[in-house]
Amino acid sequence: MRVDERTVKVIEMLMDGASGQKIAETLGVSRTAVWKMIKKLEAFGFKIEAKRRVGYRIVDMPDLSPYRVYKICSELEMVEDVYYYKTVDSTNDRAKEIGKPKVLVIAEEQTAGRGRYGRRWISERGGLYFSITVPSLPIEDVPKLTLTAGVAVAEAIGGRLKWTNDVLMDGKKVCGILCELFGEIENPLIVVGIGINVNNPVPPYATSLSKLHRRTLDRGEVLERVLKNLERWYLRLVSGDWKSVRRRWKELSDTLGRKVVVRSGGREIEGKAVDIDEDGALVLERNGVLERVYSGECFFIHRK
Repeated sequence: MRVDERTVKVIEMLMDGASGQKIAETLGVSRTAVWKMIKKLEAFGFKIEAKRRVGYRIVDMPDLSPYRVYKICSELEMVEDVYYYKTVDSTNDRAKEIGKPKVLVIAEEQTAGRGRYGRRWISERGGLYFSITVPSLPIEDVPKLTLTAGVAVAEAIGGRLKWTNDVLMDGKKVCGILCELFGEIENPLIVVGIGINVNNPVPPYATSLSKLHRRTLDRGEVLERVLKNLERWYLRLVSGDWKSVRRRWKELSDTLGRKVVVRSGGREIEGKAVDIDEDGALVLERNGVLERVYSGECFFIHRK
């Protein structure tokens, strides 16, 4: 569902209470169209009461509703259109289909969510799963965008960073980030996909914010913190201030100082992670020699 000003107007009228006739007249649509809108909102978790000769009124809405997402995004420069789904195969794939910049696609659950190398990302209800499309950066800066998104999320939720695209809390994965380049060669786009475990069930190797905080969290509040922080750091990156992004990544890193194994291009490279270089590559020290790795999977050999 594309969330637009008309959708928001309906919700606001229902929050105050309004008759179907009044809503129809205000929007210039039929009563049947209004009824369909109300049924769609109910499908998204809104509780709407109807009283004869009084009208409709919202009595409860989910913590992460189309209305709330729209209001959050209306304060951002990097989002112009919002698409909200109950269930979707992949928010990244849907964002690619829409195919234009400044689009946010968010879903209650994904049936084919994925991480790097096509691995499945379990995306059950209760989590945050969304993608944002941005204009393409210079090709050499694309890897930096993943690191920038990691900084934004880790800072917003109090996490630590594992190179290249994971956010950890209590040593376990709480968020994954997947940036993909797509579109025409002359006018490519990047989709930034982010999945955060909030109130959803997770496998043993992962954790969630609700598990760590021992309470159910308001996903709207988490989304607002993450998106506002993402815009702040993204604007720094595109303005040429990669230096501050890199410095903050290093401050939040749970990777630097560890002995790791990186699988990259069919090789396994073992060494101590000592730095992130100017290009976003992980710098490993192996027997006194420094080696840079630009992409791959990083595994910790031991804890700090």
